[in-house]
Amino acid sequence: MIQKSKIGAFKKFIGFVPILFLLVFTISCNNTSKSIIQFGNSQFSVEVDPVSTTFTIKDSKGVILVPPHPESSLLIAVGGSRKPISGGLINPQITKSGFTAELQTETEITAVVTFSLKENYLQVTMEPKTEGEKLDMGIRTGPMGPVYGLGDHGGYEGKTELTGFSNEHFINDKTDDHNWNHYRFISTFAVFPAQGVAQVVFDRGEKQVVIDNNENRIGVIAGERLNAYYFFGESQQLFNSYRLVREKEGYPSKKPKFRFFELGYEAFGSLGWNTYQSSVQQDIDAYLERGYPLKWAVVGSGFWKGERRTPQEGSTTSFGIWDSIAAPNRNDGLPNPRYPDPMGMKEFFNNRDIKLILGSRINFKSLLSDNGNYFLENDGEFSTEGLEKGYFLKDQDGSPKVFKVNFPTGNVYLLDTDNLGAVRWFVDEFSRWGADGIKEDMMLQDGVALANDAKQNPINEEFIDQGALVMVRNAAYGVPGDILRLEDTKYGFDQDRPVINALNYAFSGAGNIYPDIVAGKYLITPLSEDQKRYFVRNSMLAAVMPVMSMGFGPWHLENPDYERTVKKAVDIHSQLIPYIYSEVVRGHETGYPYALTPLPLAFPKDENTYWLGDTTKRQYEWLIGESLLATPIYGNDYATATSREIYLPEGKWMDWESGSVLEGGRFYPDYSFADDKIPLFVGGKDCVVLRKEDGLYLYYFPLNFRGETFEFIFPDGTSRSTVTPPTQGSKNYMVLEGNQESVMKFDEEKYAFYFKIEPGKTYQIKGK
Repeated sequence: MIQKSKIGAFKKFIGFVPILFLLVFTISCNNTSKSIIQFGNSQFSVEVDPVSTTFTIKDSKGVILVPPHPESSLLIAVGGSRKPISGGLINPQITKSGFTAELQTETEITAVVTFSLKENYLQVTMEPKTEGEKLDMGIRTGPMGPVYGLGDHGGYEGKTELTGFSNEHFINDKTDDHNWNHYRFISTFAVFPAQGVAQVVFDRGEKQVVIDNNENRIGVIAGERLNAYYFFGESQQLFNSYRLVREKEGYPSKKPKFRFFELGYEAFGSLGWNTYQSSVQQDIDAYLERGYPLKWAVVGSGFWKGERRTPQEGSTTSFGIWDSIAAPNRNDGLPNPRYPDPMGMKEFFNNRDIKLILGSRINFKSLLSDNGNYFLENDGEFSTEGLEKGYFLKDQDGSPKVFKVNFPTGNVYLLDTDNLGAVRWFVDEFSRWGADGIKEDMMLQDGVALANDAKQNPINEEFIDQGALVMVRNAAYGVPGDILRLEDTKYGFDQDRPVINALNYAFSGAGNIYPDIVAGKYLITPLSEDQKRYFVRNSMLAAVMPVMSMGFGPWHLENPDYERTVKKAVDIHSQLIPYIYSEVVRGHETGYPYALTPLPLAFPKDENTYWLGDTTKRQYEWLIGESLLATPIYGNDYATATSREIYLPEGKWMDWESGSVLEGGRFYPDYSFADDKIPLFVGGKDCVVLRKEDGLYLYYFPLNFRGETFEFIFPDGTSRSTVTPPTQGSKNYMVLEGNQESVMKFDEEKYAFYFKIEPGKTYQIKGK
């Protein structure tokens, strides 16, 4: 009920509100005389209790989307105390989309709180009332679930469904058991598909996230502002809203280029830290001679000057100073020099149409006076130049601040990426290497000392804006590069983690995922049988991921059957790359991870999809676009598993290789997957584009007859064509383009009809 005293103010206020939102702001009294603040639009409404600060979000039918916390929702405390407490809201003021009020505790800690409802999301902010003060600030609701996402932090939980997740120290920081960090892609984004809700809190520094059966809490530690969002709608709407907000908040993703989705190579996977020119070139030629279509290659650590594994060796910031001249008294067991002909090596790659990628880090060796290992002959003048120009981060007293990283040894300076001049200087100086792109790879040992999860975003954005290929490792919220690489994998590591990590990257809004080098790093001959099994199964996993690269040569398997399986995995991936890239671009444009879509996002009302991905069931499944279902057999049982229980969602699905058509909406126990079986099913929109030597072909699989238009984006990232399949089956099919009608050919091996697809055309498939 609207109080009479508020009717006049409400009428005056509503005239300034866009019709789209149809806002209603009421303050009503119930039998206990407790005020409730209510506001809403045509789709959603919010109710806030100013005494307890609890709030509820409902849809237009009154269904609760976000339940209230049983005690309180808004929490503040002295910055760094880590014990935020509840207060009460006073002096609420009407705004165009909600209200602003003061949150005050009994100890008179005060923050200004704003609730702002837009068409498909609610923003809640808190700021200390006292200028310059920093507070611990949190916001919590009642429990919700199932829940997925949270970037790298969600990738090490042993499951994709994250109920029970708790991290009071959420930041890019080292793990407990290593002096480097696994948490590089930092995102607090969490999605609740069953409720049609997602949430995020934006902050560079230390954050808190707790999502369990008691509460759903997000917050910041010693922050200047809490900036939280709750998104509502179907999955595609959630991610599109998040994309728009993320860009507004300064965390854009960049449009990926086709080249980085072609088959790649990383010397690190073959040679580890000890790369050199002749070994890399020999590896590349061995791959090409065996028919592996490599299109990009990362030259590993050690292209800089100086004896390997010594403090005086150069680094990725020794811009343009190659290890190209023999040095006396070298004793690292490697060629001296390692890269005797840098120009010749670049020509080698250029002649083979392979893009050269080099490692990049924004840390510079500090001077000896700052306990660093700066050595002019190998490092160049870049550390001293950066100091002179003020391009490095400083302490409060203005002196250069020092940090620890995994490489190089000793203290380092970090580039101040908030300084546009520093960013451009770095990118310009890196161009001295003459590479086509970067593998960004800084590993900061203490993220709290920096307190900037977005430290790498501006650099990656500048590189890609200048046309470079960019492999992202460190990023906050968005992916400002072509591809997002998982933390390194290796034989003997947890083999469930890469799949869970990749899926929760996708739940966090990233579809352009690179699962690391096939067979990881540090393999040496002769391989054990267990290592060979790992190699083979890992190749089939990579085959159905968005990005695939090679390292250790498959010929080292010394098993013709195993090597054929690896080549088969590469071949199917290469055929699918145009289709995968099309879905990557759709994902970039919409925010929705089309190239790797976890099933709970695609089928949010199907409870059978909620708990598939864990280390017990290992039912790791995802959609590639809307027509392919990937079901790789992978995990820590890679050496023994020959079958898996799989779940097929609604619709009809055809086994990619056998042609067996199966009904969806049910589980299939003990489904057999031989080593060389491609783990794919086709269904959904029934359209897939495959690459052949003479062009791109649309393959139509007559299964579901949904008649939904399929859009294909070509490798230029811009040109498009659409295909509308039929709504009923037939023995044969025609394709109609403009006034031209032709009979579609039938591929007996793939059980599909096909035609050559060309840019800028509209096709319709009709039964004949």
